[in-house]
Parts: sequence; structure tokens; C-alpha cells
Amino acid sequence: TVSTTGAQAATKPAPYHVVTIHVNNHRVLVGKNNTIPAGRTLFRVVTHQGDHIMNIVRFRKGYSIAQFGQDINKAFSGNVAAIKRVDAGSVFNGGSETNPRQMGEFSANLRPGRYWFLDQNSRAIAPVKVVGKLVPNTAVPTTGLIDLFTYGFGPEGRIRHKGMTLIRNRADQPHFIEFQQVKQSTTAAQVRRFIKKGGQGQPPWALKASWGSGVLSPTQISALALNLPKGKYLVACFWPDFNTGMPHIFMGMWKLIQLT
Repeated sequence: TVSTTGAQAATKPAPYHVVTIHVNNHRVLVGKNNTIPAGRTLFRVVTHQGDHIMNIVRFRKGYSIAQFGQDINKAFSGNVAAIKRVDAGSVFNGGSETNPRQMGEFSANLRPGRYWFLDQNSRAIAPVKVVGKLVPNTAVPTTGLIDLFTYGFGPEGRIRHKGMTLIRNRADQPHFIEFQQVKQSTTAAQVRRFIKKGGQGQPPWALKASWGSGVLSPTQISALALNLPKGKYLVACFWPDFNTGMPHIFMGMWKLIQLT
């Protein structure tokens, strides 16, 4: 009996880690000293000023943070060659928006190595060491699922307006999600007309509430905490396409969904 109990305890997954990320317009601090354990982690992103969107990224061999810095602005300006270099040289592990009124939360399962934690709004950045052995961790509990496809979203079941939603990138390019609340009467035809006209400014059917995820590379999975009012939302991806240079929303990557 004793040996059986010991074997069961040895195979039981360890609890996921919980790490706080502090961010402002000048600095990112992850944990206590920018060193965290490997494995599945729930990150809590806090700030005392401004709106920030935290992203985790590592770079493949032959591509560096300096090259990424040169390419990323070109990529979002529609430079297809730069987009392809970013997509091929980077692995994005997710992230979350945060502001002084609302803490961001997201999960990532990180293997040992060097990562960069980047705020895409202020461009504050920190190198982070992920150390230790990668062992099985318990999953972060989620209540909904959104799959990211090439130019499409696949929500499954009810997506809660509060709680953790699982996000899986099943496409061939990086993606992220912007949640924008809209009037309940908003139709797909109205959205299509807005996008066809260039998608500039605030349409009359848009409401105040919004939230954003970090970027996920193909095959990557993350959980994102939502804390939004119930209602209808436009979900869209604005990552630049590696074929056309256009934001994915202009390639049809948007959808009207209900947060319940």
C-alpha cells in the first residue's frame, strides 16, 4: 500500500507556477529578477500607468532581438520580406493587455531557455531566463475555447465574459485577438462595409469595452483571462499577412461572437 501510494504521488502533475509581471513605459520586470522556472505558468500582468500589451517571444537560431527590432516596424507597414523574417525567426508564446484598472492574466508553457518579454505599446522589453527541468504541470482551468485558423476564428461552446479562455493557434501564421464590444444590433454587413472602407476611426456601432491578447505562433496554446461586460463582440486579428502585407482583418479574419 505504501509503495503504490508513493508511485501515484510521484506521477501526479505539479501545480502550475504563478509569476507576476510588472510593466510601465520604461521597464518590464518578470518575477523577482527576470528568472523563472520552466513549465506551465499563469502570468499576472500589472501596471500603475498606461495601457500595455505584454508578449512573450523567443528567437530561433540565426535570428536575433536586433534583427527583430529592425523588422517589426517594417512588418506592420506591410513589408512582406520583413513579415516573413519575423514569422520564421520568432516564436510567440502569448500575452495579455493590462491597465491600472484591470490586471492581465495569461498562461504559457515555457521550456528552458532565453525569452524576451515585450510590451508592444511602449516597446519596454526584458530578457528572461527560464530555468530548470520541464516537467508535467496541471492545466490552468479554462471555461471556453477559441481556435485561430488561417483567416478565421473557431469559438467552441460558450465563451464567458469573465474567466479564462483557451486560445489555440492552428494556422500557418502568428495571430492575436482583439475583442471589441459592439451594439447588439450590429450585423456582419455593417462590419464588412467598415472594413471595405479602410477600417479607420471608430464606427457608430462600437462600444467602449475592449481587450487584447498577445501574439501566438503556429501550434502555440495559451489561456487568456477576460473580464468584460456580457454582450456581442467583434473579434479580429491585425497581424500582417506574409503573402499580402495586409492586416489579417482585411483578409477576412474577424467574427461577431457573444460573450455570455
